[in-house]
Amino acid sequence: MLETPPLHHDAAALLRCMAHPVRFAILARLMEGPEVVGTLVEALGVEQSALSHHLRTLRDAGLVAGDREGRHVRYRLDDAHVATIVRDTLAHAAERHAGDTP
Repeated sequence: MLETPPLHHDAAALLRCMAHPVRFAILARLMEGPEVVGTLVEALGVEQSALSHHLRTLRDAGLVAGDREGRHVRYRLDDAHVATIVRDTLAHAAERHAGDTP
């Protein structure tokens, strides 16, 4: 049996982190620019506590970063590669979806 290189394990872990629908929506939203938690809560329709949990998971994975501005934290993508992955995934899903319609 072939052994999987450690880099493949790391890449798969990042994709698993991104694969949750709420986390993916957060990343897609942050592609448009930095956002504060309140704006993300409104835009995504999730509770603040759930959003904070997902942001912490994305932060721990190194996918987003937060910059404190007074009482608020403005979140942004922490790596340009993330935007490329999200953009390409959305484009691929749109192509597949378009192929399903008569």
